[in-house]
Amino acid sequence: MIEAAGIVTSLLGVYFSSQRKASAWLWNMLASGIYMYVFYEAGLYSDMELQGIFILMALYGLYQWKQVDEAWKPSKNSWGQTIIGIAIAGCYGIIAGYLHNRFSTQVKSAYWDATLTGLSMLGTYWAAQRKIENWILWICVDLAYVGMYLVNGLWGTAALYLVFVFMAIYGWISWHNKLKIK
Repeated sequence: MIEAAGIVTSLLGVYFSSQRKASAWLWNMLASGIYMYVFYEAGLYSDMELQGIFILMALYGLYQWKQVDEAWKPSKNSWGQTIIGIAIAGCYGIIAGYLHNRFSTQVKSAYWDATLTGLSMLGTYWAAQRKIENWILWICVDLAYVGMYLVNGLWGTAALYLVFVFMAIYGWISWHNKLKIK
């Protein structure tokens, strides 16, 4: 039942984000609090830790999105920003995966989970910065999460992340149309 609450609040967060509404960050904070518990119970510790970071990033995102008018338009990263961001996220995955594997006896999918966590932090940062590339990253990351959650028996969450893929496609199209108007 708690996983279902996380699913509903997560869907609301992504929906409002695709609509460029600041309330998305409030729903994301609630969803992250719920999923912190779900992932702890499932032994997905990088995902559990990510939820705490998501809560902090949601506060930052809410602040950032409240600083602009309702009709804001997305912007683009440079290639350098994109490559550096992905490289840092990959390094995070290697280091956190190693640490979880070494110091936890109940961790599951340590490197997979940690790498997706690093990429998720990057995607959230890009979303807070209103960078259109966040949606492309989320499409890739969410597809990988579907597989990880299926392997770890979180069927409802795997289905949620499959829905997230389609919502991220919608978000990219919506933001891309706004970017073309700019």
